[in-house]
Amino acid sequence: MSPESALDAAALTAVSPWHVPAEVVTEIPSTNDELLCRGEAGAPEGTLLFAESQTAGRGQFQRSWSSASGLGLWFSLLLRLDINDSTVPLLSAFPAVSLVETLQALGISAGIKAPNDVLIGGRKVAGILVETRPGRNPFAVIGIGLNVNHSPKDFPEELKDRATSLALVAGSRFNRTAVASTLIAELRKAEHLMLESPETLLSAWHGHLLPTQAAKPDQQSGFNEYEATA
Repeated sequence: MSPESALDAAALTAVSPWHVPAEVVTEIPSTNDELLCRGEAGAPEGTLLFAESQTAGRGQFQRSWSSASGLGLWFSLLLRLDINDSTVPLLSAFPAVSLVETLQALGISAGIKAPNDVLIGGRKVAGILVETRPGRNPFAVIGIGLNVNHSPKDFPEELKDRATSLALVAGSRFNRTAVASTLIAELRKAEHLMLESPETLLSAWHGHLLPTQAAKPDQQSGFNEYEATA
């Protein structure tokens, strides 16, 4: 990976609204696992950890997540807030809304497959894993995987018919640091809605649902798909 293609930690720190240095590591088993450990040790809200590659990246239901080196955004964000039946649906909704609106800012139309997969043309471009730790010092870790500069050969054989990337859709490669900077800003905006106007956030989530999803009467049932450990 050339220096020009590497994520720029200083640039990501400069745009972070949480005023906590963003960290970029070359390789790690899982950014979520690392921030869960750091959260237990007292890491501050707004801790952002990006990896150029994950060797044990995972999504919902412990499914593995392909995290090709230098091609996507593989990162986690730590937030400190009460963990209860009211906040769990919001924690699932706000990163999904952030991703769709980031892609819209890049000129790419995407939609949400409940509860929080992001699809373009029926193919998955991003996934989210929310893991929470309730208790005396509650916090949540929001893990995001976004396929950015993949070509078809970069996907495992079993994903080639189901996954896509921003570069495949747009026909050109993206500056990943610029994409990450836009996404960080959108995450902050959606987090503000989550805390100050949750009805507005859920309305945005519903508005971004794919048409076949929006027709279902009990869509919020999908929000139960999260992981919490006491």
